[in-house]
Amino acid sequence: MSTEGSGETPSTVPCLPGAPEQTYLFPKAKGHSRSVSHGGTPMLAGNPTAPRPSLKSAMRGHQRALSHGQIGEGGRPSTGPGHSRAGSRTDFILPPGHRDPPAPSAAPRLGSVRIHSRQASRSDSIYTIRRTSVVSPWRRAAFWLLRRQQPAVDNRHLIVTPNHLVPDKTPPKEHPNGKRCDNKIRTTKYTLLSFLPKNLFEQFHRIANVYFIFIVLLNWVPTISAFGKEVAMLPVLFVLGVTAIKDLFEDRRRHNSDKRINNSFCRVFKKSAERYVRVKWRDVRVGDLVHLSNNEAVPADMVLLHSSNPLGICYLDTCNLDGETNLKQRMVAPGFKEKQAEFSPIKFRSSVEVERPSTKIYRFTGCISHPNGTRVPLVSENLLLRDCTIKNTDYVEGIVVYAGHETKAMLNNGGPRYKCSGLEKKMNTDVIWCVLVLLFLCCAGAVSSKMWLDHYYVSLYQAVPFIVNVNKPAFEGLLIFWTYIIALQVMIPVSLYVTIEMTKLLQVYHIHNDVQMYDPETNTRTECRALNITEELGQVAYLFSDKTGTLTENKMVFRRCAISGVDYDHPPGPPAEPAQDLPPIVTPITNVSPNRRLLQHLTDNNDAQHTQKVREFLLILAVCNTVVVSQPHVDSMQLSASNSGEQISTGKASRSNGTLRSNDKYARLTESRSTTPSPPPSTGSPLKIRLPKLLMSSKEDTSIPSTSVVDHSLVRYEAESPDELALAEAALAYGYELRSRSPDEVELGIRGELSKMKVLRVQQFDANRKCMSIAMRAPSGQVILYVKGADTTVLGALAPMRAGSAELAAYDRTRSLLSEYSRAGLRTLVMAKRTMQPALWEEWLAGHNRAMEFGEGREKRMRESLARLESALTLVGATGVEDRLQAHVPRTVRALLDAGIVVWVLTGDKPETAINIAYSAALFSQSDRLLHLISRDKEHAESTIKNYLEGNVTGSGGGRALVVDGRTLTYILDRRSGLVAPFLSLARRCSAVLCCRATPLQKAYIVKAVKEELGVTTLAIGDGANDVSMIQTADVGVGISGQEGMQAVMASDFAVSRFMYIERLLLVHGHWCYDRLARMILYFFLKNATFVFLVFWFQLYCGFSSMVMIDQVHLMTYNLMFTALPPIVIGAYDRVAPAALLTERPGLYAASRRGLAYRAHSFWAVLAESVYISVVLFYTATFAYWDSAVDLWSFGICCMTCCLVVMLLYVAIETRSWTVIHVIALAGSLISFFVLTLAYQSIGASFLNLPSTYHVMLNTIKEPVYWLVLVVTTVAALAP
Repeated sequence: MSTEGSGETPSTVPCLPGAPEQTYLFPKAKGHSRSVSHGGTPMLAGNPTAPRPSLKSAMRGHQRALSHGQIGEGGRPSTGPGHSRAGSRTDFILPPGHRDPPAPSAAPRLGSVRIHSRQASRSDSIYTIRRTSVVSPWRRAAFWLLRRQQPAVDNRHLIVTPNHLVPDKTPPKEHPNGKRCDNKIRTTKYTLLSFLPKNLFEQFHRIANVYFIFIVLLNWVPTISAFGKEVAMLPVLFVLGVTAIKDLFEDRRRHNSDKRINNSFCRVFKKSAERYVRVKWRDVRVGDLVHLSNNEAVPADMVLLHSSNPLGICYLDTCNLDGETNLKQRMVAPGFKEKQAEFSPIKFRSSVEVERPSTKIYRFTGCISHPNGTRVPLVSENLLLRDCTIKNTDYVEGIVVYAGHETKAMLNNGGPRYKCSGLEKKMNTDVIWCVLVLLFLCCAGAVSSKMWLDHYYVSLYQAVPFIVNVNKPAFEGLLIFWTYIIALQVMIPVSLYVTIEMTKLLQVYHIHNDVQMYDPETNTRTECRALNITEELGQVAYLFSDKTGTLTENKMVFRRCAISGVDYDHPPGPPAEPAQDLPPIVTPITNVSPNRRLLQHLTDNNDAQHTQKVREFLLILAVCNTVVVSQPHVDSMQLSASNSGEQISTGKASRSNGTLRSNDKYARLTESRSTTPSPPPSTGSPLKIRLPKLLMSSKEDTSIPSTSVVDHSLVRYEAESPDELALAEAALAYGYELRSRSPDEVELGIRGELSKMKVLRVQQFDANRKCMSIAMRAPSGQVILYVKGADTTVLGALAPMRAGSAELAAYDRTRSLLSEYSRAGLRTLVMAKRTMQPALWEEWLAGHNRAMEFGEGREKRMRESLARLESALTLVGATGVEDRLQAHVPRTVRALLDAGIVVWVLTGDKPETAINIAYSAALFSQSDRLLHLISRDKEHAESTIKNYLEGNVTGSGGGRALVVDGRTLTYILDRRSGLVAPFLSLARRCSAVLCCRATPLQKAYIVKAVKEELGVTTLAIGDGANDVSMIQTADVGVGISGQEGMQAVMASDFAVSRFMYIERLLLVHGHWCYDRLARMILYFFLKNATFVFLVFWFQLYCGFSSMVMIDQVHLMTYNLMFTALPPIVIGAYDRVAPAALLTERPGLYAASRRGLAYRAHSFWAVLAESVYISVVLFYTATFAYWDSAVDLWSFGICCMTCCLVVMLLYVAIETRSWTVIHVIALAGSLISFFVLTLAYQSIGASFLNLPSTYHVMLNTIKEPVYWLVLVVTTVAALAP
C-alpha cells in the first residue's frame, strides 16, 4: 500500500543519483517537459527498478518548471496539486544571464543546449513572460570543448560529514568538508585593493566616459593640443571621482550590512565541550549541528533533525526570503520523527548526501546514509533555508549542508533591474544630435581653416613673418578638426548623466519623505525601489490595477452563508448579545456576530438532518484550510543561556519544554492581517456540542485534562490568505476552534473538548482547479473528502440529483443566494463533501501516484486524477465574505479618470462581484453605458466587438465602460485570432475597462498588448504574487504592501501601503518629476550649446585657427562648477504648481501625461535659442570693444561673464516656486565665478602651464564698458 495514504515512511528509500538502489525519473518527452519547481523536488520513483533516462532525452525541447501548485514529491501525505505550505505560492525565475552551475558529469549534448528553463529569482513570478534565446555557434563550440574536458567522476552530489566525527585539528585539505565554503558572506563589489581598478573598469563601460578619456588623450598630442594637459583632465576626473565616491558609499553600506550579519550569534555543537556553544555566523561550517530557538533566524541551509514539537514539525517565516508572510511547515528527516525524545547531537553519526547548490528555492533532494547502510530520502520539507525565522516552535536542531554563498538565499541575491524611461530615451537621441552638431561645427571649422590657408598659403610667410613652418592646408585642416573636438567638447554634456543621477536621488528622497504618503497604521512610507524612472510617474496613460487587496482592504469579514439553501446573515456592527434562552457558545470575536437563528439550528434536535448539515458546514470552515495555530513558545536553552556566551548542556533537561509562564515574552508576527486571537473562554455554563459522529474520535483518544491545555487566549491564527482567516474566524465564533494542525492530524476544539481527526491528503488550492480539498478518515474507516472552492468548479462537480428532491431544491436556492451575494459585492465560495469507501480511496490514491510519475502528459494526468477525486460531490453550503474598499478609493479612481488616465481593473472575481465593486470604487458611474464582452467562442467575441465598433459605439470620450471576462480574453489574446487590435480600438473608446475571471498570465499579456500596440506608458499596481508578472511587464510597477506578502513589492519599482497614495504619487510627484527633469535637460542643452556657439563665432575673426578667447580654466569649470547647481535645483526643487492645485484639478496632469514639456522639436527650439543668445552675447561685446585696445583675455572675460549671468538669470526667470535653495544656488554660482577667477588670476597660472592671465579680471571690471555690455547683453538675450 502507498505510503502516501497512510502517512508512513519506509525505513529504507534510495535517494541520490549514483546509488544502486535509487532511481530518479526524469521527463522523456520530446516536446514540452516539466521539471520540478514551486515547492517541489524531483520525485522519488515508486518503481525501484525503473531505469533512469539519459540527460540528453531529459532536456530535449523546451523545459518548464512546475507552475503554481504542481508538486513533484510522491511520498508525502500532505502534498498535492496546488502550492504547498512547504513551498510557496510562486517559484522563482532567475534574471537573464544567471544560471545554476551545471554538474560536471551531467553536461547535456550539443543538441540539447537550446532549452527554456524557468529557475529561481527573488522577484519574478511563475507567470513571467519569457522568451527562448538562440545559442550562438561560438557558444556551442565552446560548450562542446568544455564538455570533452570534463572529468569522468560523478560530482552530482555532495557528502556532508558531521564535524564532531572528524578529529580536531584536521588540516582543511584532509577534512571531508574542507573544500566547502564557509558561512561568511560578502556582497560588496570591491575590496581595498580592487576598488580603484575595478571601479574605473566599470565606469569605462559608459560611452560618454570613454569619449572624454579619448579627448584627454587627444589633448596630449603635441600638434593637436588645445588646452593645458592638466586642465583638460579636470572634467573627466570630476565625473569619475563623483561616481567613484557614490559607489564607494554604497559599497560601504553593503560592507556594514555584511559585518552585522556575519557577527550574529547562534549555537553550534562542539565535540570538545560536548555542548552547544555560541559562535558567530561567519564561523559556522558545513557539517556543524546547530541549535535554534523560536524567533531565531536560520544562519545557513540545514537539514532538520530534531524539533521540540513531538510530531517532528516546525514552522518557518520566509518573509526575508520570498516576501511571503504565511508560515511554511517543515518536518524532521524521515526516521527521526519516532526518535525525537532520544535525539542527541553526540549520537548522530550519519552522513548526509545532498545535491549541488541550486538557485531553486523550493527544490532539494538528498538522503541520509546511516552507518548500518540504511539510506532515507530528504526532500524540500526537511530543509531550513538561511534567513528564514523559526516560528511556532520552541527549538530545532539540524545539520548545516550549505553555508555562505552556497545557500539558496545568497544564490538568489540578484541586483536591481534597470529600466529606461521614455524621457531618457528622447534625451539619448538628442545627445546623439549634439554629437552630430559638434561634428558639423568641427568639420565646418576644419574646412574653413583649409580654405583660409589655401587663400593665404603662398604669401603666408610674408604676411605673417613670425610663422616658421606651415603644414599643407589639407593636413592643417585635419589637425584643426581634432583641435576643435577638444575646444568644443562642452557640446557633449559629460556631466549630464551624473547630474541626472543626483537629481533623481533627491526626487526619490522627497517622495520617500512625503508625510502625505506616510501610513501611520502600518508605519510605512512610500518606497522607491527603482531610482531611474521617477519621471515615468508623470506620463502614465493607462493604469492596470488588481482588485483584491489593491482597491479593497483584503481584510475579509464573514457576512453571509447558505446551508442547505437557508440564508444566514451576519450584518456589520457591534456583536449582538445572545438571547437569554441560548447558552453562550463562545464570546463573539471581532467582525463576526453569531446569527441567532444559526445558533438555534446548531443545537436544534427537531431537524436532525439540517443540524447535521450545519455542523458539517462549520467543520469544513474550521478544517478545510491551511491555517496554522500559533502559540507562545519558549526554549529552556534560550532561558538558561547567558549573554556572555555560556556553554549549554545537551542533556534531556535542556530540551524539555519547561513550564509556560504568563510573563513569557512571545514575539508574534507583526502582520495582523493574517492572524487573529482566539476568544477568551466563556464564563457561562458549558454546552457540549459534538462533531458529526462520522469523524468524532473516541473519548478515550481525545480527552485532555484541563490542566494540560494551553491558554488559548494566547493562540493566534496564521492564515495563508485573508479568505481562509475569515472562514476560520467564523467557525471559531460558533465554537469550532482549530487547536492545532500537523501533516497527519487536525485537532478541533468544541467548548474545551478536543477531537483528533486523521488527515489523509490535502489538495492545495490552485488557480486552475479553483478549489481545495482535504481527505479525512473517520473512525468507521470511511474517507470523507471536504471541498471548498469557486462556484463554477464545485457546482459543476456535484453528483446528479433527482428531480423534486430536497437536494435539488437546496441547490436551486443556493445558486440564487450566490447571485445575490455577488450583486452585494461579496466574495463567494461553495462547500461540498464526498464520502468514499476505503477501497475506492486506495484505488484512487494508487492511480494518482502513477499519474505523478514523470513522463509525457504528467500534468494532464494529474488534472484528470484530481477531477475524478473531486467529483460526485454533495452540496453542503456557501459563504459570502466582504472585502471592503480601502479608504478614499472612489476619490482616487475619480481623480485618475479626471486626469485622463484610462483605468483597467483586472480581477479573478465573478463579473457580478467585480461590477458591483467597480460601481462602489467609482470606476463605473450610473450614467455609464456598460459594454459586455462575454463570449462563449471566438466567433461570438469577434462579432460582438465588430457590432460595438460599427453600430453602437461611435466617437471617443467617456460615458462608456467595458466589461470582459477571462474566457473571452483567451480568444482575444490569441495572436492568430487577430482580435487584439479591434479589442484595443474598442477599449480606447471607453473610460474604464473591467476584466473578470482573469488569470495572472492574461493580466501580463493585456499590459504587454496595450504597451506595444498603443505605444503608451503603462502602470500596473497589485499586492499579490499573481500580480508580479503584470507589475514587471508594465513601464512602471507599483506594489502594495498588503495582506498577501511582499512579493509584489519586491518585484515593483515603487511601493505604497494603500491605493489612495497612487493619486499623490502620480498627480503630484509624477507631474513634478517629469516637468523638473524635462526642463533640467533642456536647460543643460541650452547652456552648453550657447557656450559652444559663443566660442565658435570667435573663429570667424581668428582665421579658424581653433584659438579660443576664454580662459582654459573657465572652459573646464563652466559645466563642473559655475553652472552645476542650477540644473539640480531645477530638477529637484522647482514646482510647476502647488500640490494642492494639482490634486484639486487633476486635469492639469494631462500636460505631463502628453509630454508637453519635452517634445520632439524641443531640442531644436533650444538649439535655435542658444544660437540667438550666443549671437547677442558675442556681437554686443564685439561692437562694444571695436577699434579698442582690448586684449584677447579681457574680451574673453567679458563674454564669459555675460554668458554665465544670462544662464543664471534664465533659471531665475523660469523658476516657478522660489525657495532659499534657489537663492543659494544662483548666488553661490555667480559668487564662486568671481572669487575663483580673482583668486587664481592673482596668484598666476604659470605653474599649471597655462597662458598668463594675471589680474585680467581685476583690470577688466574697472572698465565701464564691461558693465555696459553685461547689462545690454542680459536684457537683449532674455527679452524674447
